[in-house]
Amino acid sequence: MANAIALALVLLLPPSLADAAPPRVGVLLPGNAWTSTFDGLREGMKELGYVEGRDVQYLVENAQGDTRRVAALTEKFKTEKVDLIFTVTNTALKVVADVTQATRPAAPPVVFGSASGPVESRIHPAYATPDTNVTGVTSGSIELVGKRLEILKELLPHVKRVALFGDREAASSIAAFAAARETAPKLGLTLLEFRVGSRQEAIDTARRLTRAEADAMFLLPSLVTVGSTTELAEAARAARLPFAVYQVEHVRKHGALLSYGSSYFLQGKQSASLVDKILRGTPPGRIPIERPKLHQLILNVETAEAIGITFSREALNRADEFVGRGTK
Repeated sequence: MANAIALALVLLLPPSLADAAPPRVGVLLPGNAWTSTFDGLREGMKELGYVEGRDVQYLVENAQGDTRRVAALTEKFKTEKVDLIFTVTNTALKVVADVTQATRPAAPPVVFGSASGPVESRIHPAYATPDTNVTGVTSGSIELVGKRLEILKELLPHVKRVALFGDREAASSIAAFAAARETAPKLGLTLLEFRVGSRQEAIDTARRLTRAEADAMFLLPSLVTVGSTTELAEAARAARLPFAVYQVEHVRKHGALLSYGSSYFLQGKQSASLVDKILRGTPPGRIPIERPKLHQLILNVETAEAIGITFSREALNRADEFVGRGTK
């Protein structure tokens, strides 16, 4: 009986408490904009009972927005034989998935803490499939494009011309542009599609945009555009243009006007349970991709004041959170 109890206790412990060495998780961040996703993962793992250094070890690398470095860092993690690779964004995920899929089954499993639409942009075959070494949490930022345009129009009825900022090559942006084109006519919106190829091009384009050309700016997912969110938000404020984004951090940290979506932190935290399952031996293909557990409408009241926007009482009542001067 005593042996049985001891065995049961071992099975309940995180993997490395039953083994000699802690599993190593290679954390591949595509840039500084996504560090809070890793913060969420660490918090989630901690809540699951993992003690960093004793039960799990993180090897963190930052590609600083360079997709070529993403590939090189993925190869590095493979060479170092990490137990799992954790990454963020569709763009980075595609590179990591391509590199690891080519050497299955020897390659480490992959968990993404946030990706805008890996199924919709055809990086991943389906939300649940056994023939893959990848799983994770999608932000839903492609499938929610239509909903976000609808919210923008409802909150700001005067908006008719929307400047979309996306990447000309990234699969996530291409799919998001298509989703926006499908929804816009139903809302009486005219779209201005700005397809950029670099962070600087995105910034320069936004700085040239005026209210004579557009009534609002709208962020589409990509490594380039999200990596430029701070500068895009600054350009929008300078031009007195509403800037609609899709992650909580874009409003809280970067000063955009409004967001409907989840947060990188919460998605990273949610992905901890997937990492835990894999470290315990469950193949990634048996773990379906998850959607965020929480979506929030967040309004930046300080930005609204700066650009001369007054939200209706109905809009204020719909908001889940307010950001800016005088708010908590």
